[in-house]
Amino acid sequence: MRLAVISDIHGNLPALEAVLEEIAAKKAQAVYHLGDLVGYNPFPEEVVTRVRDLGLTGVVGNYDLAVAAEVPDPVAEFLNPAITEMGRAIYHWTRERVRQETKAYLRGLPRRLSLQVAGRRLLLTHGSPRHVREYLRPRLTDAELAPVVGEISEEVLLVGHTHIPLVRQVAGKWLVNPGSVGFPKDGDPRASYALLEVEGEVQVEIRRVVYDVERTARALLAAGLPPQAAADLRQGRRAKGP
Repeated sequence: MRLAVISDIHGNLPALEAVLEEIAAKKAQAVYHLGDLVGYNPFPEEVVTRVRDLGLTGVVGNYDLAVAAEVPDPVAEFLNPAITEMGRAIYHWTRERVRQETKAYLRGLPRRLSLQVAGRRLLLTHGSPRHVREYLRPRLTDAELAPVVGEISEEVLLVGHTHIPLVRQVAGKWLVNPGSVGFPKDGDPRASYALLEVEGEVQVEIRRVVYDVERTARALLAAGLPPQAAADLRQGRRAKGP
């Protein structure tokens, strides 16, 4: 059985449309998302509407919670402590434009989801299984990742959050990050997602999809958001640090 896994769409409708088109061409039998439907880009409502209308199964991301959760300080609780002034400006822009109905939908998404598909057990989370904001970065060693993976009973752990693809076997289990549909941070501006074959031997392929980056960049600028945000999108901004 062929599955498609998408993550970190972050309000980028053109990227989502291009990825969904390729997923259909690849004849995936199910599509799962790993959260962060909103943020960074100028189409938060449109993205959530598309995901909801398609009935895609998935989990909530930390940015989704920052926009939707009813807590005293959502930035401190859910976003990166090193958030920049540009990041704060985009966050507040997003929070002000997402409707209450959409926020309720985001709040209703689970933080983790365990599924059985074609005899395989999958665990979907946004960050690590321990916390929605914890990064499982590619630079971490197997020894560092093993305690996290060892806490779960499922055979395949699907995570997002870093915006960088990762496919690794750790402690006898698969750890897969499909990368980001809407805001890659690995120096490649193309949208990223994963195709998994889960019958028999597990097979994972990271796919990159060209989309109309300029449509999103123009919309960012038209919305009055910082020009650097459009530049980062065009470049597939690399995350800071190793």
